[in-house]
Amino acid sequence: MPERSLHERLRRLRRAEPITPQVACASALQHVERTLLLEADEGLPLRQRLERLVAAASERSRERRRRRARPERYLGREVENGRGAFLLIEKEVGFGMRAAATEHAAVGRSRDWLEQLAYCDPESVGVLAGDGAFAGFDLSRAAFLDTETTGLSGGTGTAAFLIGVGWVEGDAFRVRQYFMRDYNEEPALLEALARDLAGFERLVTFNGRQFDVPLLETRYRLDRGRFPLAGALHLDLLHPARRLWKLRLDSCRLQALESELLGVRRIGDVPGDEIPDIYFRYIRGRDAGALGRVLDHNFVDVVSLAALTARAVRWIADGEPTDPRDAFSLGRVLERAQLHERAEHEYRRTLAMDAGELRVPALLSLGRFAKRRHRHGEALPLWREAAAAGECAAFRELAIHFERRRREPRAALEVVDEALSSLDGDRQCCRKALREFGRRRLRLERRLARLAGAPLGPQAAAAPP
Repeated sequence: MPERSLHERLRRLRRAEPITPQVACASALQHVERTLLLEADEGLPLRQRLERLVAAASERSRERRRRRARPERYLGREVENGRGAFLLIEKEVGFGMRAAATEHAAVGRSRDWLEQLAYCDPESVGVLAGDGAFAGFDLSRAAFLDTETTGLSGGTGTAAFLIGVGWVEGDAFRVRQYFMRDYNEEPALLEALARDLAGFERLVTFNGRQFDVPLLETRYRLDRGRFPLAGALHLDLLHPARRLWKLRLDSCRLQALESELLGVRRIGDVPGDEIPDIYFRYIRGRDAGALGRVLDHNFVDVVSLAALTARAVRWIADGEPTDPRDAFSLGRVLERAQLHERAEHEYRRTLAMDAGELRVPALLSLGRFAKRRHRHGEALPLWREAAAAGECAAFRELAIHFERRRREPRAALEVVDEALSSLDGDRQCCRKALREFGRRRLRLERRLARLAGAPLGPQAAAAPP
């Protein structure tokens, strides 16, 4: 049966008409016409059919080149001024009733904090910054700025090809992104940015004091201009964020902070170190396919910067940390701003929780406050507990207390002997303390001998007063 089936099949193939080259070419031509022209017109002469195909293919190629050269068709709009053109992208995050039902996935988590920008206490901004000059810093009137650059090394060869600026306007947080499609568009971009930033006197960045602002100042200087916010009050959130959260968080990078503190999860985000290569590929080939991800990355950076700033200020104003590391860090920030009562409260809250390694620093901080208020009886048990944990600073405070305040050289000598026997000489701070305690011991022995009326030993007699 299989042989008969094969035989019959071969017979049918012999009887079938052979496919000639002319038939194959006609079939292929019809396929190409349907692909480019959506129809095949077999009634036209072959030459006209081929000319129609060539014209359609050329038009498709020109359209592809135009699309690569003009990404504003689907990314933003082209803006022209007296110095040329650049690409401008405008977005916003609405508040309250204006909140969009669908928007960037990372924005929804930040909206509540963006709404708080208008209600943040300006005095708390000064506490956060650790500088009284920021005491009247109104976040609702500040510009939040972030750049994407052609490299991270800085210098005159590095340019900011994308600059994102956000601010509160009415019932929305608006973001403008200034994008130069090639280096010749930088003058137009800088002029438009300067005009828009002229209305602000306050600036907020993340590590902008070291990177973004010096870079923009260089670009404006090369363009024979001046960065419009060069003299503005500039809050760099990186350092306050480290003071508040570095004890608990493994990283204080912007994306790590937004993930831990805002609950933001970026999906499909482009890594920051890949952004310069994406831009250079666009410059060389005019393929704007990956630029959308770069714009999204910059947009979320600006939004997260503003939301984290509001989060940090409210943390200062009325935060109640539930982690001892956050409580201790907040106490140090408040102490730096000389808000001693609130700082003392945070240190006591640190002790009330499972402080772990922070227990001894919290004890020393509370002892420092008690000493400053001349409540030495309150400080004494704090120093004793810290000394029992091997803290050399606590031994020093105890020795000074008994020698100078209580005038009890024998008790001071006991503290010194305990320190000399228990401190670890391998630690740098302890090596210095041990040398100090050695000198203090000789001085105390000399004093005790003098009080007892006994002759001094050779070492005690040679000790400095």
